[in-house]
Amino acid sequence: MSTSKASTGADRAILRPRAMFFLNQANHAVRSRLDAALAAVEMTGIQYTVLSVIGRHEGLSSAELSRRFFVTPQTMNELIGLLERRDYIVRKADPANRRILRMSVTDTGRGMLETCDALADAVERDVFGGMADEDYRRLCELTRDLARHLRTRDEPAA
Repeated sequence: MSTSKASTGADRAILRPRAMFFLNQANHAVRSRLDAALAAVEMTGIQYTVLSVIGRHEGLSSAELSRRFFVTPQTMNELIGLLERRDYIVRKADPANRRILRMSVTDTGRGMLETCDALADAVERDVFGGMADEDYRRLCELTRDLARHLRTRDEPAA
């Protein structure tokens, strides 16, 4: 996370209404639009996002994904099982540790990703279309950094 401002962490004055309230409101509004668009191809936003992450990071395990998405391993296994049943992903045992299943996207999954990407692009243009390019890029940077900070802070020590 960027720490370019003088006040960070514990000494920061908390805004009212809270930043996390606005972030949550925006998340719900965007997710509902994305879910509505993806319903045409029988996908949800979370399914598409998981498939997309697997496509960009071949070889992830279910445990790694559950930490990335801040969900329980059981919840992630349900999502992965559905993607696997629909032939969007395959899981193969890790050669170094046969108990770990590594995931990759199938050709069918890549086709679905292309379709979902086009739908998500339209939603993204609609949602952020009124925002200046610089603000849009900065929002992407800030939210990416926030998610990365929370994920790495919460990861168990190796």
